[in-house]
Amino acid sequence: MIAEAHMAGALKQYFVLAAAAMLMQAGAADGIRPRPSASDYPAHETAGGITVAAAAIPADQVRKLFATDLNKAGYLVFEVAVYPEQGKTADLDSGDFMLKIGSDGDVIRAASPQAIASAAQRKNAPPAKNPHDVNVYPTAEVGYESGAYDPVTGRRTHGWYTAAGVGVGSGQPQDPNAPPPSGSTDRDQWIMRRELEDKALPAGKVTQAVAGYLYFPQSASKNRTALYQLNWFSDTAKVSVAVPPPPAK
Repeated sequence: MIAEAHMAGALKQYFVLAAAAMLMQAGAADGIRPRPSASDYPAHETAGGITVAAAAIPADQVRKLFATDLNKAGYLVFEVAVYPEQGKTADLDSGDFMLKIGSDGDVIRAASPQAIASAAQRKNAPPAKNPHDVNVYPTAEVGYESGAYDPVTGRRTHGWYTAAGVGVGSGQPQDPNAPPPSGSTDRDQWIMRRELEDKALPAGKVTQAVAGYLYFPQSASKNRTALYQLNWFSDTAKVSVAVPPPPAK
């Protein structure tokens, strides 16, 4: 039974590492498939030969689309598509998109997947430790004994033993090229960032239609019925799209 449990644990870790490697190999974000035309979105506008279309994603749908809990983290999600006319080029960057909620709301810049994942890690990470501190962790196989008094030598003993107990490590940093250990906050951040990047609106110069998601931190105003004003600023054009809020559930 113990051997089977170890085998199951090893297989689980293998598949986690394999999935993470596939995400790393994917490289830049591919976004999602754009809808057949800009008119298939609730709102769209054209300027400078480039059309921007958008839809506000309801919170219940966000939960289905992402493993990351963006609702709890306080982000609004928009599906955005960009349609350049023939011969036109759109230079895209999430930081060039801004959102205004209602007529008197704050103007909010889209957040990058890296910023979202880093903020989530800071919120959930345990307190920082000195790199020379001893790390103590539970184990059923290996332990470390320190400070036991030997009545024969009169000295305190220390060393590893094989038994149920605890293990300790020096706290030295791991190989920087190795992936974060399974279950660590670093790995959580890495996987979260990869998921958000993979589905985000692609960045860079595009000459064909592309689509993906943009993530905006919610402002102090949480008016769920106000009209959203999505603005895209570029060197060649400024497009402003009035996006209706998602249907109330």
